[in-house]
Amino acid sequence: MRKINLSNDTKRDAEVAYGTTFHRQTPVYKTADGKKSVNERRVRATMKTTDEALLAQYGEGLADALIAGDPEVDMEQFGLKVEGLKKVFVTPAQKVAYGVTLSEHVFLADGTEKEVRPEQTTTANIALDGLPLRWTGKLIPRQKAMRMFMFKKSYQVQHVNGLTYDFLFDMAKKLADADAMMLVGGGQKGIEPLVMANGGTPYRAFLEGRVDGDKYALILRLTNMELKSIG
Repeated sequence: MRKINLSNDTKRDAEVAYGTTFHRQTPVYKTADGKKSVNERRVRATMKTTDEALLAQYGEGLADALIAGDPEVDMEQFGLKVEGLKKVFVTPAQKVAYGVTLSEHVFLADGTEKEVRPEQTTTANIALDGLPLRWTGKLIPRQKAMRMFMFKKSYQVQHVNGLTYDFLFDMAKKLADADAMMLVGGGQKGIEPLVMANGGTPYRAFLEGRVDGDKYALILRLTNMELKSIG
């Protein structure tokens, strides 16, 4: 499991582990004769057989062309095995684009575009040699948080020795007793969203605690989507 520095409400921090304990079983696919299937990439269409290209070529006569023949199938390219693919950007004219500048579009809750800005590059802020993740002191009732945010990722925070067991158990118990989730943040002031990897998505992070006897579960939940009423 990966490790992070995490501080509590008294600003004491410790190195603890985090990760997912859920392991999805991978299904095994076999052919009718019992052989293990293999996934392969095959050519489905070329630039000349896309919907846009066919509409530009045939216009309103596209339906008749499809009935009369197979213009949507490139007989020489269809089904060929492809390997070593690389991602490229293309123009509306289906030409390779160079010197691409990416932008981010920000939308309001009703779908109205609010802002267009240059894509922001992000740097991970959970490294062990960096500042610890901090409690912000902002408690949100658990049921309210579940209705306010769409949580996209969840990690279980775990102890690595007896001392960190007490450290995390105390956190989980305080949150469980309050039936609330604590907003945690990174950076110098402890209010920045968490970025789990370089180039990753910034997430607001909440800690949720559960306790059962001497057992505990401390869950780090990440969200980048707040649920708002349109009306």
